[in-house]
Amino acid sequence: MPRILKSLRKVHSYLGLLILPWIIAFGFTGFYLNHSELILSALPLNTYEDNDQTYMDLEEPLTLEQSANIARGYWPESKMLSVEQISYHEQSAIEFKRENGSIIVVPKTGVYYVKSAISNKMFTPDGLLQHRKIYWNYIFGIFHRTGWLDWSIGTILADITAIALIAFGISGLLIWYLPRHKRVMRRFSEQ
Repeated sequence: MPRILKSLRKVHSYLGLLILPWIIAFGFTGFYLNHSELILSALPLNTYEDNDQTYMDLEEPLTLEQSANIARGYWPESKMLSVEQISYHEQSAIEFKRENGSIIVVPKTGVYYVKSAISNKMFTPDGLLQHRKIYWNYIFGIFHRTGWLDWSIGTILADITAIALIAFGISGLLIWYLPRHKRVMRRFSEQ
């Protein structure tokens, strides 16, 4: 019995150390799912002022080719999926969709946005980062479901953590129960 208990304690300890980062992260994301406004109020970059209308119109609006040159600078390894005329923040814009996200150029002002699943960045016409927003809802939601920040490895980390938590719970219960079991058995045998 002491050998089993010692082995259980060792497994329990190492398992706890192994999954501790995910336990903390899942606890945090779970708390976020119940209290999103409280968590979002404490996080940086969860909103930005969209002030592309404060930029003066360019003398000549950007051409499609000039807009495409801006878009080519982002995620060049990512395949271009589509190019379309859209309305973005009440402005006429051109959206260049890539596998990794979108580059949205407002030809009238030269302001452009680089959007991914995780963030939205607004750049001035000369390429300086003006504003940045992080999509915390997406980050916490995807992490809570996959154990990672995207679907590239599926749910394997979340599944490993779930299985480890089950083993962690069972080993903790056994570590608590086995010494008591011996006492209970002694009391029954004395009667």
